[in-house]
Amino acid sequence: MPSLSRLLPVALLALCLSPAAAPASSTQESVFEDDFHLLQNGSADQVKTLNDLDALGTDVIRSLVLWNQVAPGFKKKRKPANFDGRNPAAYDPNVWDRYDDLVRGATARGMAVLFSPTSPIPAWASECGGSLRNRRNCKPKATEFGKFVEVLGIRYSGAYADENQGGGVLPRVNRWSIWNEPNQPGWLTPQYEVRSGRRVATAAHRYRALVKSAVAGLRRSGHQAGADQDQVLLGETAPIGRTSGTLARRPIPPVEFIRELFCLKRNGRRQSGAAARAVGCTRPGRLAVNGFAHHPYTRGGSQPPRASVLPGEITISTASRLKKLLSQGARAGRVRAGLQLHYTEFGFQTNPPDRLFGVSLEQQADYVNESDWIAYRDKRIASVAQYKLIDEPDQSSFQTGLRFLDGTPKPAYDAYRLPIWVSRRGSGLRVYGQVRPADNDAAELVEIQNRPEGASSFSAVQTVDVRSPRGHFTADIPATGGEFRLRWVPSNRSPVLFSRVAKVGRR
Repeated sequence: MPSLSRLLPVALLALCLSPAAAPASSTQESVFEDDFHLLQNGSADQVKTLNDLDALGTDVIRSLVLWNQVAPGFKKKRKPANFDGRNPAAYDPNVWDRYDDLVRGATARGMAVLFSPTSPIPAWASECGGSLRNRRNCKPKATEFGKFVEVLGIRYSGAYADENQGGGVLPRVNRWSIWNEPNQPGWLTPQYEVRSGRRVATAAHRYRALVKSAVAGLRRSGHQAGADQDQVLLGETAPIGRTSGTLARRPIPPVEFIRELFCLKRNGRRQSGAAARAVGCTRPGRLAVNGFAHHPYTRGGSQPPRASVLPGEITISTASRLKKLLSQGARAGRVRAGLQLHYTEFGFQTNPPDRLFGVSLEQQADYVNESDWIAYRDKRIASVAQYKLIDEPDQSSFQTGLRFLDGTPKPAYDAYRLPIWVSRRGSGLRVYGQVRPADNDAAELVEIQNRPEGASSFSAVQTVDVRSPRGHFTADIPATGGEFRLRWVPSNRSPVLFSRVAKVGRR
């Protein structure tokens, strides 16, 4: 047990307030995604989930808008006669209602919505032949996709009145990201093809056409990337790929995918000559976006945040690879310089219930907060993400929820709501934290507490005056052993909240 003389200076610090250190990314937002409970499980569950996400401090709700769910005749190989793809009324009103309710509910609670229009696609919108299964994500027609995105923009322009719901004007959505994981065959095929004896990353070049068409559709509907207009994100890329398997269904590693998307050689310079002509890179132009979205999982959420990865992969600890590619793309004129990075899907599988790939419940909570700390220190990262509030019934699927299937909170629930990460800094310690549920720019007091080794209770170490836009803070404290936690008494008189119990981790 530490001596009394070592503990006294620490205890005395509790008598004074300490302002939070200058944040590295003070405006970093929290993105959450759980389409099953927000869109697919009925209105009562949607309301319950929205309330839960609001209490957790969610800033942005990301939702996939599946093209074939709202498009008419999606199983037909020919587009329905007289179908106007640019008319919102030509799509399925029953499916629209779910998205309308989500936008209304999120807006009423002060949360933004990020829509990601994506596959599966209508069979008639595919340039591929074969079965309906083969067509569901194979070579989508860029022109038709642009019309679909234009319809989304019209419906959520802030001026569209839905006659099926009494004519009320729907709130505006001003956040968009194009497609979901285009470097994975579950969302876009073929990934690769062989043309004239040359292996071509078809998905990357098809995706470039889809983005251009989608951006044009948004512009026609009154949405455009800009600081005072809309957020339009490129990418939504998955973090890993493969180097073997059938070419059409071999996931393209994100480094290669982004390089091909920007029509670049391995050295970062522009493609030219026959190689450029073969993939439509003679005049690729600049993509009119103002951010890049990525899913920085480490091995499907089964490894620690700092786990080593293959050279072509991009995870939470290897964001430098993505920034390098974006800088090369900017120099080549493919995107504007200095694009912000948005993590829009992320999480860690837990055991239980995933006994094959899951990490322990305590590790999930620890990894969530370590990832927050990694992202917070990078000013280029504009948002962090959590995928799934509640685990999925199929145990072979995502078990990254903050709650078990029966709704019971995991330790990561508290970790997400009130993050804490303690690391060594010189001869002392640095504590990173966030009061996620606090109102933006609110003045809050957070108490850092310590329980020395062998002790049974926590005592105050330092009280932090938190005044950053999204509730982030750092504080330097003397080195001491044992465990740490945060205690927050909300200024709005809500119940007292505690963080998880943390030990000193990696810097």
